[in-house]
Amino acid sequence: MKKNLSRLIRISDPNQPNAPHCKVSGEAEPVRIFQHDWMESFTFISFRTFLISCLIVEMLALTTAIVYAPSTWAILWRIAIGVPAWVLTEYLLHRYVFHFSSNIKAIQHLVYIFHGNHHIQPSHPYRTLMPLIVTLPIGAAIWGVSVWCTDIGLGSAFFAGFFLGYTLYDTLHFATHNFPMKSAPWSWWKRHHLLHHYMAEEHNYSITMPWLDALFRTHYTPKRKQKPTHTNMP
Repeated sequence: MKKNLSRLIRISDPNQPNAPHCKVSGEAEPVRIFQHDWMESFTFISFRTFLISCLIVEMLALTTAIVYAPSTWAILWRIAIGVPAWVLTEYLLHRYVFHFSSNIKAIQHLVYIFHGNHHIQPSHPYRTLMPLIVTLPIGAAIWGVSVWCTDIGLGSAFFAGFFLGYTLYDTLHFATHNFPMKSAPWSWWKRHHLLHHYMAEEHNYSITMPWLDALFRTHYTPKRKQKPTHTNMP
């Protein structure tokens, strides 16, 4: 991507004057987010740690739902609502929060922390996933609100579906940046997301369900170059 095509890279981080203003390879040193080393250490997470942590949270939510929910059908119904609720949340967060545009330096700094650094270095294997210091507190808050809105059994079942959607999303996100995914249908997801990073960052926001971009008119497909036609001269 050319430097002037990426707003997120162009503004970079006003509090990090040494942050690069161009794409950085995933094999290079991780782009710095915080000045303090102890804060920086919390921004890294391996794929294995992510999967194990998500499995533990998912099992806790499901176990709580099984113990307290009135029936298996009630659990399955809430899970079936929770998964698409995440898919829509994913799109809205990515489009309106992670790509939020502002001239205020403090907000630019937050956008850089949440997402701008990822656009500078999209494929670093320890920076592709959301770190646990963000996932766990926000997940606990969503679980608590879900329980408060209904009860502990049904709220936990909804959260289990919501968190399952999140786990599938970030797993797929990691894969698009770090796995080959050369065969269909996996190649479709990879192409859709990499176009967002390298061709049109204000398009292709959804990772789990790319058809949402078509629904909300943010889908981007590069135009095919027309082959020249040859005519027979008389």
